[in-house]
Amino acid sequence: MEKYNCKEKVTIGVAAYGNLEITKRCVEAIKNSIDGNFEIILIDDCSPDGGIIKEYFLSLKSEFKDIKIFYFSENLGYIQSVNCILSHATSDKIIFVSNDIIINSYFIGELINISNIQENIGYVRGVSNFVDTALKTHNVDLKSFTSKDPNDIAKEILEKNKNNYFEEEYLCGDCFLVNRELLDKIGYFDCVNFKDYLGDLDFGIRTKAFDFKSVVSQGAFCYHHAGINFDYLPEDQKKIKIKRRNIFLMEDWARFKMKYGLPITLIYPGVNTLDFSKIINKVNKKYEIKKKDYTKYLI
Repeated sequence: MEKYNCKEKVTIGVAAYGNLEITKRCVEAIKNSIDGNFEIILIDDCSPDGGIIKEYFLSLKSEFKDIKIFYFSENLGYIQSVNCILSHATSDKIIFVSNDIIINSYFIGELINISNIQENIGYVRGVSNFVDTALKTHNVDLKSFTSKDPNDIAKEILEKNKNNYFEEEYLCGDCFLVNRELLDKIGYFDCVNFKDYLGDLDFGIRTKAFDFKSVVSQGAFCYHHAGINFDYLPEDQKKIKIKRRNIFLMEDWARFKMKYGLPITLIYPGVNTLDFSKIINKVNKKYEIKKKDYTKYLI
């Protein structure tokens, strides 16, 4: 697999909360996929591992010519991790990658290609073997491919679907590209209302409210190790983390309902059943979400 050679500067950001092994595989895939004019931003969101991931990130300073590393001294959550990357990126193309996702050069190239097709495309995500929306338009059945190598699969998908994309109702924020023009218009992730969940959904709603397009590239495939950030833990710790996740989801859902005037008694129905046309009309365009300075966490 040839590396994607960046001429226009690109930012790639990775956020981790534990799980050194998969984080290493995520970063190694980036190293093997991209060359040229790019920067990498790494976030350790106070991983409960005694500083192992922080030290691993620091060891990478000699391997990337343009790198920023942030270590949160307390667990700030997914929303602030993404926001830190968006806030400190210096390029016009910013790609966020969760640490359990393995990207490739075909994926990077096609995300960038689709992001340039129209001026009003705000962000682009690709397809994967697992996206928790469970939608067939997002999820690729790997059983239909003769090769088991994710890079070969990505190449085959690109050859079949290059330049193909469709508009999306919302952002599923495990891995996506943001155009700088979108940030300049709508601001950043909402860290006041959200910690770990629904902040990506909120960002997507605001994207469409300001007449930008959110799209899915059908030719950009990345491999997602589903559940690995839970499954690597001992069973007792896994149960604690799942319980923690459910609590944070309910807290963020409560704030989402308040922000968009939904009935306070509404039980979370799942993202695919929300009426986005009504929610978009409730966006307060005067509510400014400014860039946040995370310099104090820079290491």
